[in-house]
Amino acid sequence: MAGSPTLRRAAPAAAAAAVALLLGPVPTAAAADPGAPVPTPYLLPLPANAAPLSSVYGLNDAGDILGETYLNIPNRFAPRALRWNTHRSGVTTLEPLPGEVATRPGSLNASGVAVGVSFATLTDNHPVRWAADGTPTALELPTGARGGSASRINNAGVVIGGWYDSGYRSKPLKWQADGTRVDLPLLPGDGTGSASFINDAGFVIGWSSGSVGGESRTRTVIWSPSGDVTALPLPPGIDAAGVVRITNDGVILGQGRRAGGTEFDRVVAWDANGTARDVAHGRLSSVNNANTIVGTTFGADHSEHAARWTLDGALTLLDDPAGRQAWASTINAAGTTVGFAEGPTPYRRTPVLWRPDGTAVPLPPSSLSPYARALLVNESGVIAGDATWYDAPNAQDLPRAMIWKP
Repeated sequence: MAGSPTLRRAAPAAAAAAVALLLGPVPTAAAADPGAPVPTPYLLPLPANAAPLSSVYGLNDAGDILGETYLNIPNRFAPRALRWNTHRSGVTTLEPLPGEVATRPGSLNASGVAVGVSFATLTDNHPVRWAADGTPTALELPTGARGGSASRINNAGVVIGGWYDSGYRSKPLKWQADGTRVDLPLLPGDGTGSASFINDAGFVIGWSSGSVGGESRTRTVIWSPSGDVTALPLPPGIDAAGVVRITNDGVILGQGRRAGGTEFDRVVAWDANGTARDVAHGRLSSVNNANTIVGTTFGADHSEHAARWTLDGALTLLDDPAGRQAWASTINAAGTTVGFAEGPTPYRRTPVLWRPDGTAVPLPPSSLSPYARALLVNESGVIAGDATWYDAPNAQDLPRAMIWKP
């Protein structure tokens, strides 16, 4: 898929010219306000027996943060889901189901209830829900399932995930708030599929795949709260698409490929009545409930630039104060956007906040490293992401979960 995290260096003037050549004149963000307060960085604590790396998966408005680390257990696959809260010290380890050995996170909701996967072995895994106090509960799988996981939970407590059969074909699942399992149907004739995202109204988006004339065919779909499945039409000029997000008012966003093309480099959308449109050239990361989209747009020289779009495709380029390439990760309801910019060398990234008026603010790094990424922001302005550090010169970057607090 186009728009991978691979960094492509370009001189600032050349990069800006390339974008202008491809897109025409577009609004740009304002310069940073040097008098505005800047959030303070904090590294998030780890369990005593954890390896010195961690990452973040979710952040809610109550300050709950969902993440992951690896425990130092010799000769064992030992990832462990974690939960922190910005108003309290310490860390909560989200334990596996009884008799199992490892956990990985999926997402959490506004009440701090989290879902993910619990492992008995690397290939023997089960969906799990953790209550706000950290208590794990197994989510039921169909008879004969080889395993499964839970990936998303909405604010009503409805969970989506999936399972795989004896042939390792994936199938979508939903669990009601009381734990009742709902097998989500595939489109007629299809044999595999997946649920990707759920909104608070209970609409689920994903994909359904099968074989037609010996060739594989995958279609984007939506399941109603009652479980009915419907294929989504493709926007004009788009020959394939995948869905990424559905807002609470029913707007669906995804990535599409133009007919005859090879890259999924189009932001596509379906409004609440199912009308499809090709929105913009780029890769989306997030959308708020005002339908403001953020992500990355591409210059003619393949340079990448943090961007903000309206649903009708109007583009604002978000400024990088260092004059380098940048990526927008998330936007909150107030219009605050966070992300990161290319560092002095590839993969050495610096965190950035864009205020609602478009001003770019460099975020201070942690005490661990001068490099970091800002990935999530809540309505209180708390930002979550990761510091990056290196155990040897030119080594792969290693993440450490962190936050910035106003």
